[in-house]
Amino acid sequence: MLSFATEFPISSPTGIDQFIGSAKSWLLGSPHTKFTKDELDVSIKNGEWWRKTDNERIDAIIASSGGEERAALKYTIVENDLQWDTFVVFSAREVDAWVGIRVTCESMQTATRLPAAKKPIIVRSLLRDLGGGVDGGLLVQEAPLFLKNGEIDLAARLIVGEVECHLPIVYTSYGFDGDYSVDPMSLANKLSGMAHVVVEPNRPFSRRLQIEVGSENVYGGTVGVYWPSGGGRRSFFLGGENPTPKALERAIVEEVRTALLNRRPLVRCTWSSAQEALSRSVYEALKNAGSREVEKYINAFDLEMKAKNEKLEDAENEILRLQSELRKYESRMSEGGAVSLKAGEEQDLYPGELLDIVIDAMVGSIDRVQPDSRRQHVLRAMCNSNPGTGETGRRKEFLKELLRDYRSMDGKTKGGLKNLGFSIEEDGKHYKLVYQGDDRYIFPLPKSGSDRRGGLNCASDIAKRIF
Repeated sequence: MLSFATEFPISSPTGIDQFIGSAKSWLLGSPHTKFTKDELDVSIKNGEWWRKTDNERIDAIIASSGGEERAALKYTIVENDLQWDTFVVFSAREVDAWVGIRVTCESMQTATRLPAAKKPIIVRSLLRDLGGGVDGGLLVQEAPLFLKNGEIDLAARLIVGEVECHLPIVYTSYGFDGDYSVDPMSLANKLSGMAHVVVEPNRPFSRRLQIEVGSENVYGGTVGVYWPSGGGRRSFFLGGENPTPKALERAIVEEVRTALLNRRPLVRCTWSSAQEALSRSVYEALKNAGSREVEKYINAFDLEMKAKNEKLEDAENEILRLQSELRKYESRMSEGGAVSLKAGEEQDLYPGELLDIVIDAMVGSIDRVQPDSRRQHVLRAMCNSNPGTGETGRRKEFLKELLRDYRSMDGKTKGGLKNLGFSIEEDGKHYKLVYQGDDRYIFPLPKSGSDRRGGLNCASDIAKRIF
């Protein structure tokens, strides 16, 4: 079972020797290996090589053909009834160099559970030893890209998919409370070699960006995963299923990891492509030498045919997977007739906000239309099938309890209002509350509450406009 997959560019001057050196350091640094430094002395310049212990095996392919250098390693280890296979493939051309890493895990016993998937250490080892390369204008690195105020155009091109990146973009928007929902440094470290983490500088930047991209940007602390070439967006909020920054971080990392598993790998970064390159180089060497050794010719062609067959099998498996995915979406669309609505210029300010608003409006319409009419039947069926998230109700109740006994702006009240997305400014005898940085939603709150009902009235007035 495939548990991890990624490809990324590395620093162009890197050659096969540097790649092999980094891979050896990674393997020798593992507490699980029994290999010694001398046993991993890969002396071949063009060909195949292997070594093994009682529960480990490493295979290597090195080939140069058609202006391209290839080096591929396959490391297999069997532990605790699990077989792990790690494929690391290096491909260098005149203009760039890339590496591909794929990890599979198979159980040797039906009762053995597969462990949770994690990013292999080899990814960080290659980045630190060789340096990340440039992917669509962005450097592959362990740190995030902090945008500057003048980089609106770059941010817009990243979001709409006009920058030709191979890796996805994880866009971290600036929160209404002046902070980020996740730690950008930690997130970038965990996603190094898997995605580019891009960090928004401030709220004015976000508002300008919204105009440039037609509200396709996430904002207010939301984190958006944008796929290359305008392949869609997935948004992640702090709250609900992800109540803490760490939980949110884990959800984002898992989303990227899972998506990379389902993406077809770059051909140049696969084990089969390295096998094909080797057979081609052997054939070219025999041909240039004027060899008449038919057996060697046959063996060379057999290797190339085997590699091509493996590539064909991979392609056929990919087609089957995509057909399966297509059937899933087709079945969803056919089940009762799915309805899709565009939100226009508005975006979710918290998880499920727009859905809750639409469902609430439909629920309120059921008793206002002609009884036993087609319209009432459709509205009731849609409401029953789409119960909403309940997040709006929870927030409304939280606001009510927060202001129930309001007397002054103490720490608890201030913290609660900020958690709901309010910024707080002093304005004479009142505080000015601005919801989610949007000047359409400004509310006065007295600096001193007169009685219990006063706080509840304020909560009711606010809730009517924002919930």
